[in-house]
Amino acid sequence: MNKIDLEFSKQVAAIRNSVRRSERKDYVATYTEREYLNGKTREERVLILRTRGCSWSYHSGCSMCGYWDDTNPNIGRDDLFSQASSFLERFPRGEVLKIFTSGSFFDPVEVHPDFQKKMVEEVLKGYEFLVVETRPEYVRRASEWIGKYSGRMQVAIGLESTDPLILRRSVNKNYDLSDFIGAATTLHSIGISVRTYLLLKPPFLTEGEAIADTIKSAREVAPYSDFLSINPVDIQRGTFVESLYKEGNYRPPWLWSVVEVLLSLRDIGIPVVSLVTAAGKRRGAHNGHTCDRRFSDAIRKYSETLDFGILESLSCTCKELWKTFLREEENLGFQIGEAMQLDE
Repeated sequence: MNKIDLEFSKQVAAIRNSVRRSERKDYVATYTEREYLNGKTREERVLILRTRGCSWSYHSGCSMCGYWDDTNPNIGRDDLFSQASSFLERFPRGEVLKIFTSGSFFDPVEVHPDFQKKMVEEVLKGYEFLVVETRPEYVRRASEWIGKYSGRMQVAIGLESTDPLILRRSVNKNYDLSDFIGAATTLHSIGISVRTYLLLKPPFLTEGEAIADTIKSAREVAPYSDFLSINPVDIQRGTFVESLYKEGNYRPPWLWSVVEVLLSLRDIGIPVVSLVTAAGKRRGAHNGHTCDRRFSDAIRKYSETLDFGILESLSCTCKELWKTFLREEENLGFQIGEAMQLDE
């Protein structure tokens, strides 16, 4: 693909290469969450497999992704089967299972093809619906066998933005909108639904630019998506974004901004949710006010129900500070980081 800014990609790689990786061979974690999916609120179980790591991260990686430290370069096919067996013994059935890795479930180097096929088959014996994640370059090969699970499977792709400059010089994604559209079209042709991840506030964007980009991107990907997930950036260890944060040159998005994006997309015609990581904390989306818990709970409840009234009812005196923050960044022409915060 080679859709990168070489110097930026080298910076991301240098930080990634300093991360100490795991020696463990068990799965990383499992937990439950609730989300509005396929027409109703669902109880979803999440399984995070420990793999050898995202293949793109062996070259460079994405600027905000800190999952590298959970990976083990010595994980192989048999280790994955062992993780699956351990998990399915404990949690053999349920409504929805989401399988996450540090990269792509359909990457044959990260996740052995034999395991991919067997895992999907075994999971759908006990679960009604399965969600997996992948980069678009692995979709065509997977499409040769996943079509038989039409109606029971969703593939998530982290496009992050439709803006090619943001993808190259802010996210370091090494693919673009055309790659996403190709993968989404292939998946739809075999009856597999598509979930699209969009990133709210990648590095170097002001708060206002980030809001505008996420809304614009959502509208551009909606025709190719069945479900949108808005992912506000959180500060993960061992990432380029963390280096900016430690220098005082990055602030995660405001929770007001998350609400603004969600309300702006109410007419988009497909479900839009936001399961905010580290909500209300300094390393996650936050207002920096006593309302953080209330806003975090409201966004979570909205994502479980798609009830926009929950978001519309939110209020706090800090809204004026958020508006001032947007204006000041626009006037300055660059992002206000932690070192230049207005008085929160």
